[in-house]
Amino acid sequence: MKHMNTVLGCLAGCAALALAGGPSAYAPNSQNNNPDDSDDLIMFDPLSPSGYTVIGSMGVGNIGFGGMDFDADGNLWAYASYYKSTGGAASGLYSVDMTTGVASPVGINLQTLQDIAFNPADGKMYGVNTRQASMTRLYEIHLDTGLVTDLGLFSGLATPHAINGFAFDSQGRMYLQDQNSDAIYVTDDVSTAVTPLIALPQDNNFSQGMTIDWSRGDVGYHAAVGYGAFPNYFSQINTFSIDGTTYTLGDSFGPNDQDGIPPVQPGDIALPPAAGCEADLNGDGQLDFFDVSAFLSAFNAMDDLADFTGDGSFDFFDVSAFLSAFNAGCP
Repeated sequence: MKHMNTVLGCLAGCAALALAGGPSAYAPNSQNNNPDDSDDLIMFDPLSPSGYTVIGSMGVGNIGFGGMDFDADGNLWAYASYYKSTGGAASGLYSVDMTTGVASPVGINLQTLQDIAFNPADGKMYGVNTRQASMTRLYEIHLDTGLVTDLGLFSGLATPHAINGFAFDSQGRMYLQDQNSDAIYVTDDVSTAVTPLIALPQDNNFSQGMTIDWSRGDVGYHAAVGYGAFPNYFSQINTFSIDGTTYTLGDSFGPNDQDGIPPVQPGDIALPPAAGCEADLNGDGQLDFFDVSAFLSAFNAMDDLADFTGDGSFDFFDVSAFLSAFNAGCP
């Protein structure tokens, strides 16, 4: 009962946030004390990331996930691309359980990818890889096998460059964040020719986290990590417009520890797609506090109406799923 009261209190406190319309975000986090040095899967409000929740260890020892994204059906995928100090499994594609955080291999290969992103225009997953600070290639990732196909080089990037962020908008245009020039580039169409879009106001970004919320109006999110005022690093969620007119500094994952290290260094940031109008529990075609009240009543009564994850239990994950559906709005 104590646990249920805590969850209900969380939902009541989050109701105003849900009305404000911000989706829950997910990220792999390497800043933790897991004995096998595996990343954690975390969930957070991108407008207030310091309130993040650790879902669980991704369970892949000694390896970091540099790319993560959802497909159009709401399945979460991650790509392991670099080894930690003690070495680890090979690079490759993993499917991620959003309830436990556990990542399961789909296909292991030797192709490194700095980031992955889903293209809603053609329904495919893609990845990018920079070599020798002068060549960045585009790859298609086959979700059924984990195999990757080389689609060629990007043109128009500064030299040297290091692409650490990658995203698609709703029209299938690509966006790339370059660590060297502290800039975001965009393709003018669906080709691999890019032009500068935004000069980032923060120097020394080494983040791998960028996504565009293509199912809710193409808001851009950048999980910016880098060197701040010594000895403090910055780790925060910033937003940008896809037309390049705005880039807004957001809140941090802090507070940092005594050595200036933030508690979260996201390997990427992923937002689930909007999922219809599941949260309209009273069926009036609107999402408001009456639907929140209906969810609270059903949750308290352990009614199937509140089992948003469909796992037969009633816990924080149902609250999160309801809030995500609430934030998605009605078509």
